[in-house]
Amino acid sequence: MKTLAFVPDQVHAGVGQTVVWTNDDNVRHNVIYVSGPKFRSSRPQIRNGSSFSIKLTQPGTIHYYCSIHPWMKATIVVSK
Repeated sequence: MKTLAFVPDQVHAGVGQTVVWTNDDNVRHNVIYVSGPKFRSSRPQIRNGSSFSIKLTQPGTIHYYCSIHPWMKATIVVSK
């Protein structure tokens, strides 16, 4: 995250890779699953300086957002 946005807002990765979100903002965020290959949303909130990660297990396009700042939306395109 960077200044109330997921930066970048689209990531390309492969099955088996790990995606890490690090909160570099001065406010809390979360990563909430919307659609695509399922993952467990971040709980609790991600504080400044903290990280959250998932391991990608299936190909497809993952959509997610921050429920604290709902305009923060992004995708992960997962390939085989």
